Amino acid sequence: MTAAAAVQTVAATATDAAPLVAFLLVVSVTLLLCFLFGLDSEGTDDLYVAGRSLRPWRNAFALTGDAISVLTLLSTTGLVALAGYDGMAMAACTAGALGVLLVLARPVRNVGSFTLGDTLDARFRHRSIRWAAAVATLGVCLPMAVVQLTAAGYAAAALLGLSGTAAGQVCTVFIGSMMICAAALTGMRGNTMLQIAKTVTLFACMGLLVLAVLTRWEWSPDRLLADARAGSLDSERYFAPGMLFSSDAAGRFELVAAQLTIMLGAAVMPHMIMRVKAAEHGASARRSVFFAIAMTGVFCVMAVVLGLGSSAVGAEAPTSGFDPQSAAALLSLVNSLATEWGGDLLLAMTVSAVFLTSMTVVAALALSAGAAVVHDVWVQGVRGGAVAAGAEVKAMRWATPLVGVLAVTLAVVAQSWNIQFLTQAAVGASASAILPALVFALFWKKCTRAGIVWSVYAGFGSCLLLQFFGPAVSGTPGALFPAVDFAWYPFDTTGPVSIPVGFVAGWAASRLSSRGGRPESEDRYADVAARAVLDQENRQLVSRT
Repeated sequence: MTAAAAVQTVAATATDAAPLVAFLLVVSVTLLLCFLFGLDSEGTDDLYVAGRSLRPWRNAFALTGDAISVLTLLSTTGLVALAGYDGMAMAACTAGALGVLLVLARPVRNVGSFTLGDTLDARFRHRSIRWAAAVATLGVCLPMAVVQLTAAGYAAAALLGLSGTAAGQVCTVFIGSMMICAAALTGMRGNTMLQIAKTVTLFACMGLLVLAVLTRWEWSPDRLLADARAGSLDSERYFAPGMLFSSDAAGRFELVAAQLTIMLGAAVMPHMIMRVKAAEHGASARRSVFFAIAMTGVFCVMAVVLGLGSSAVGAEAPTSGFDPQSAAALLSLVNSLATEWGGDLLLAMTVSAVFLTSMTVVAALALSAGAAVVHDVWVQGVRGGAVAAGAEVKAMRWATPLVGVLAVTLAVVAQSWNIQFLTQAAVGASASAILPALVFALFWKKCTRAGIVWSVYAGFGSCLLLQFFGPAVSGTPGALFPAVDFAWYPFDTTGPVSIPVGFVAGWAASRLSSRGGRPESEDRYADVAARAVLDQENRQLVSRT
């Protein structure tokens, strides 16, 4: 079952007036805050990075919201319920990704103005890098937005008491239009308020659910763990490695590879890059990420407790229809707890949190994709930077909705398909194309323009190739095309191959293109290196000294 179907399956019971009113109230208040705090996004600095004015705690709440997508929320709980030890290991990847971002936070904040393209092109100043950065940004943001929009559309349809693919498609169009317009009209300031409201709502909801789970099991961890084991698919292996993939060497390798790919890819998503750039300075960016790691760590602990509770529900009521293999584990648990803890309101609060989670992530992705099209392709790539700030802001007001229309169209077409593999493809592409290019641009003196371009295209292309010919697309019951089998790549995760391809391609292209002499970019490396490790005030002090 996909995440969208999971939301629809359980939320379909919440058709009374109270849950619907609570849901609409949360959405209305959040959008109102978004517009109120985004009305002053008139300049490019405000539009893209909120004027670089976000203090650590405020940016940390928003960064946490950016890091937790709707699939992170639903699938993490489902994986713990399904796979026990392996699910807990995967749950830690959300905080682990921010740990990777902590290493890159200061240089990413200080090098480049707004977008991924600004960072990659800080030394080279060539339109080919801008085009490559735009391809990588769109290739990561569009698949993620499609998955989030699909889940949000099904959630809204279920709350309205509707069913069927057509109802989900109509709600996807309506919600997608609302979210994309909000992103286009408000920019980073409004998106920041969306993320803060989402984080507060999500943590309040999960905290209440954890309290309900612990109360039902009389605050006894031993009893909760015992019931979780009893309700699992394999009680003998539930707390041992191997349930998610397999217990042999290949399964253990794929588990580790999946964890590393998620951590490396989620750390350098384009919307995460722009969020880090919104901090006041490099030190503030690091503090923001550090605080966000603590909050996502709390989220991971709560998700593990709820996953164990979801599995334990199967032991308490084996005839209740609970299916720990689906992404509905969290909402099935809520349905079980609703009679004891607030009835329909608890369910409405949970579905509202799911909706807000998808809404905020789509808004951030739309802003990043629109910035890539306008700032990287048109302003810097085509016009060479010769565009007035007002004209760029107006172009963003048009480009973001156009990108959103494309995402909504794809989500409507794929409404009844199993498209969860798109998340794997997006994360894998980020780890394979964006991470190598960032590392080379920020930390390797001998990197050349060709090295950046080829690291992006080779990593991105190899990821798409392996994903298409992998088991997530064909040859398995849960694949996109289960009736045919043209898969020759054995793993769901492309990272073990595509990430090295991105690094090797960038290294080889840099070596080959620098044979004719000293690359011009080496002369500008000292300035980039100084910006990467020193904030502006410290650089001015050093220059005066």
